[in-house]
Amino acid sequence: MTLARKYLNAILRSRKLLIQTLLLCFALMIFTPFLMIVLRSVGRGWFGRLWLPPELTLDWYRWAVEVTNIVEITKNTLVIALLAVLMSTVIAIPTGWALGRRNIPGRELLMSILLLPRMIPPIAFALGVAQIFYRTDLINTHIGVALAHVSICAPFAILILSATFEALDERLLEASGVCGANPIRTFIHVVFPLILPGVLASMIFTFTTSYNEFTLTLMTYGKDTVTLPVRTYLAIGEGYWEVTSAMSILLIIPSIIVLFMIQRQVAPEKLVGGFKGV
Repeated sequence: MTLARKYLNAILRSRKLLIQTLLLCFALMIFTPFLMIVLRSVGRGWFGRLWLPPELTLDWYRWAVEVTNIVEITKNTLVIALLAVLMSTVIAIPTGWALGRRNIPGRELLMSILLLPRMIPPIAFALGVAQIFYRTDLINTHIGVALAHVSICAPFAILILSATFEALDERLLEASGVCGANPIRTFIHVVFPLILPGVLASMIFTFTTSYNEFTLTLMTYGKDTVTLPVRTYLAIGEGYWEVTSAMSILLIIPSIIVLFMIQRQVAPEKLVGGFKGV
């Protein structure tokens, strides 16, 4: 029995070591590209097979700010993302209520249609959007680029909010009505506080999706609506790898800040509370 117990303990220890090794490899796979971008954004004279840059500098960030007009580009990106968040949320709240609280015929088909822009190749959908926008003079406008983003942002918001509304306790709504509250007061004082974590979750997904969207922006932007992902892509074509790396870091920072600010207000486990079964 002692020998068998030792053998079993050895297997358990090796299994634990294997799991830890796999987790470490996965973490390295995730973080190594970010580390390489950070090093490239501060490295000078980094050529050949050197593992680390021989010299560190912040000149590439200065170039990214001054040469690429990154302040104006960041403003464009944030304005478009905020417009997309506003429009997607306005669309998602009544649509999510209808899908989550009403017995709508063909609900599954409707959800499939809403998700269609995410299921087909992005370039194919973006080409169709561009054809429409050119004919309606929405190219190179903030509202136009934001509308293009809404087509892929709103489905996320609708999915989250429909599940959030579906999870509402019907007894709370009935109790509000018994106490004399009309539907508007019930929504403001009862429903909205309950769905707020789901609303914030949908806004996070919407913001990050719009902020990082490239294909639709590339097909609908103009000289006045260049965003950070598009400008980063153009910088790659110009051969400025170090400046591009610095722009990539600047592209990441706002997303991290927004996520950190919202997580301080809402517990992470509540952000997924709108998903059925969580």
